Amino acid sequence: MRGRCACGWRGTSRYPIDWKKVREDDDPDAYDTSGPYTEWEAHLDELAERAVTLPEDLAALLGQVRERLDRMWLEDDTARGYATMLRACGELEAIVAQVGPEAAQVLGREHDEATDAIAEALGTTEKAARARLRHYEHLTWN
Repeated sequence: MRGRCACGWRGTSRYPIDWKKVREDDDPDAYDTSGPYTEWEAHLDELAERAVTLPEDLAALLGQVRERLDRMWLEDDTARGYATMLRACGELEAIVAQVGPEAAQVLGREHDEATDAIAEALGTTEKAARARLRHYEHLTWN
């Protein structure tokens, strides 16, 4: 086995499979995949380190929103609680729909063919970066 990623990255180490122990009905999760998985996680960490950093105050606010919604999920399992969570999601979507399209259009215009730089800034693959740009460029909110 070797670790791999959707971006085309391949792990350098090989992890042997004992084919004598493999049966057709075996669950793939029955095998120790920790080696390739650890390499893949390190690859993701490297991508994240090269990505743009959110301003501290914005990261803190987003963290607070996530924590508050998580608490609501645990503390209020009534229809009103779920409606409140859904309303909060609607508010977040409205913000994204207001900011996302313009940011994606400007970024796409200024870096027309530099999707590798955009991908690195977003901490993702080029394919995922292009998909994210397309998603936000055409996003609307009713």
